[in-house]
Amino acid sequence: MASNLSGSESAGRGTHSRRTPARRLRAGMFTFGAAAAAIVLMAPPAAAADINTTTTASVQGMVATTCPVTLTATVAPAFTGGTVTFKEGSTAIGAAAAVTNGTASVQHTFSTTGAHVIIATFGGATIGANNFKPSTSAALTLNVATGLNLGSVCLPIGSS
Repeated sequence: MASNLSGSESAGRGTHSRRTPARRLRAGMFTFGAAAAAIVLMAPPAAAADINTTTTASVQGMVATTCPVTLTATVAPAFTGGTVTFKEGSTAIGAAAAVTNGTASVQHTFSTTGAHVIIATFGGATIGANNFKPSTSAALTLNVATGLNLGSVCLPIGSS
């Protein structure tokens, strides 16, 4: 029996393309995957968390006139961000200090003797999705004595 086909044609031996159910399934999966990715990309951001903070004030050094001391505020929970302002009454002591790993510090030298009431106020901060709320320390009363600053040593020479 002779064939009417030329040498480059074949009778049903794989040279024609036929759509198979597997190809349709893969196309459907791609469409579904693209739609799911679009839904994920359009999801709203996570809600911000409001986190209460506490601030505690402390002092390091000889509390005497002419003698520098370090005023430190500890903000809990510990994080890095925001600033703390130290005040005596309504007067700020130095510039606002950055909070790093939950602490902020300023150097200060008292010029007068007697009781000095210090507070530290954390102004709040937004870090990522967290809103760290402002807080203020309890009052820290320092009794400043008369001091003698000898450079490397600071001595109280009287009582307040």
